[in-house]
Amino acid sequence: MAGRIPEDAIRHVRERASIVEVVSDTVTLRRRGRSFVGLCPFHSEKTPSFSVSEERGFYHCFGCGEHGDVFTFVMKVESLAFPDAVRRVAQRFGLRVPEAADEPARRGEPLAAANAIAAAFFQAELASPAGVRARAYVRERGLGDDVVRRFGIGWAPATGDALARHLRAKGVAVEHALEVGLLARRERTDGGNPVYDRFRDRLMFPITDRFGRVIAFGGRILPGPAVRPDAPKYLNSPESPLFHKGQTVFGLAQAREAIRRAGRAIVVEGYMDVIALAQAGVEEVVAPLGTAFTADQLRVLRLISGDTIVACFDGDRAGWKAAARSFLVFLEAGLWGRGAFLPAGEDPDSFVRAHGRAAFEACVAKAVPLVETYLDDLTGDDRDAVGRRAEAAREVARVLKRVRNPREYDILVQKTADRVGISEAILRQEGAPEAAAPVPRLGVDAARSAEELLVELMAADAAVAERVRTENVLAEFEHPTWRRVAEAFTTAAPADRAGLVATLPRELRDRVARRLLGDVADEDRGRAVADCIAKIRFRRDRRMRTRLREELSAAEARGDEAAAHAVRRRLQSLMDAEHTDKART
Repeated sequence: MAGRIPEDAIRHVRERASIVEVVSDTVTLRRRGRSFVGLCPFHSEKTPSFSVSEERGFYHCFGCGEHGDVFTFVMKVESLAFPDAVRRVAQRFGLRVPEAADEPARRGEPLAAANAIAAAFFQAELASPAGVRARAYVRERGLGDDVVRRFGIGWAPATGDALARHLRAKGVAVEHALEVGLLARRERTDGGNPVYDRFRDRLMFPITDRFGRVIAFGGRILPGPAVRPDAPKYLNSPESPLFHKGQTVFGLAQAREAIRRAGRAIVVEGYMDVIALAQAGVEEVVAPLGTAFTADQLRVLRLISGDTIVACFDGDRAGWKAAARSFLVFLEAGLWGRGAFLPAGEDPDSFVRAHGRAAFEACVAKAVPLVETYLDDLTGDDRDAVGRRAEAAREVARVLKRVRNPREYDILVQKTADRVGISEAILRQEGAPEAAAPVPRLGVDAARSAEELLVELMAADAAVAERVRTENVLAEFEHPTWRRVAEAFTTAAPADRAGLVATLPRELRDRVARRLLGDVADEDRGRAVADCIAKIRFRRDRRMRTRLREELSAAEARGDEAAAHAVRRRLQSLMDAEHTDKART
């Protein structure tokens, strides 16, 4: 396993790589002016909306909004982590990538080897004469040999030390087997074997990373009269340097290509759901590991699936409430998500075996936005109840404080106002300003529009960002989203600017891309920057004039001529400064 790549090496690869050549390996490009265009690889389209700029080193799709640099493209197309994408690009151009020593990475090599040996052992045991009962259970669950091999399903013998003996014979250190949870220590040995097999008489499901490397196991206990009443139905490996439960998704290595082809991912509850659907031909399916999905798991999945993720739920009231709760997790991951509801009492495994692929696909096709389940759960059946509506509004306001995307903020405000019967203004007031506020509509608020346009110009030109910084204009920003984004552009390194552009709201990102691609005339950019700054400062001065006039009225009312005179002088100085600024512009 490779070590960490130094920042200067990453910068060197980025500067030497041709993004047009890399993209051309996947997309047929043709030149259009200063850029190249082709059909987007991230969504279906008939008219090219995907542009690549060699000069600027980025790509942008005006159809789906995907944006990034050469590393981002390789990460998305090949489903690679960032370090692996850097190495892939470097290899493409014959560049050497020096790597810093990485002790945790080196430490993981024998742990991964121990898991690989265990996986092969479990598979061999399932096929052995001793695995006859486990094979019968597999057939009972309707699983064929092909899907068993594809997911590496195996069986852990019930003896208690069969794996321990096998690992010793293969030269695996006990400490490594203990660290990844293949073995466990006995509390008392009485002179006997100090360790024993963690998994006994269980059907074994290897848990892999997205590249198919075994990092952990899940074991389902086989039913039978000898099963202890307190034995857990499923048992997972403990967390280890290889395995972090909240960041790992079951079945991702098998589903990766299908997810990319389908442009979506389907999330189900358990291992058997994933495997049964895959056998039925629904292959873009993954599952969490015995618990509800986490935001980190969704972020991992989003690298491949994009924004389209459908979660399956039971069709009863409990399933609906689970869908409502999941909306907040999806929102934390920057996703909206959709919920597909199966008939009450059915899970994907039983449903697809009883009714077939077409019936399951029909359920998925009727998936509803999770935001709808969330709002329905908040308002309940009695939507006219004043107390319930007020509590729903308060809850949404608390959620709004965590929403980072301005467009998502706007949609949630509008839907809540419509569903609950409360004004948008109150929700915006209660839900700001810890996180993103709604994107201002151009032409409604000239000062806020000036902030948005200035962010657009900063994103397109580092010189504008430097001017905003040196003239201390950020102190006058009022909109929290635009202030946060503008601050990021004033401090960003050149290599980080493409990543920042990718975080902008969709419409703004498109406008920035057009400027960067040369599709917008920039001869008046300096004038536009000056106008934006002037509008922002005019708003500041207008408020200052209002406050000074209030102070003047108060001083005159109480007969304090000295104070009134001082305020008049400040007002005159302010107006003189405004006159000078107008003369300059």
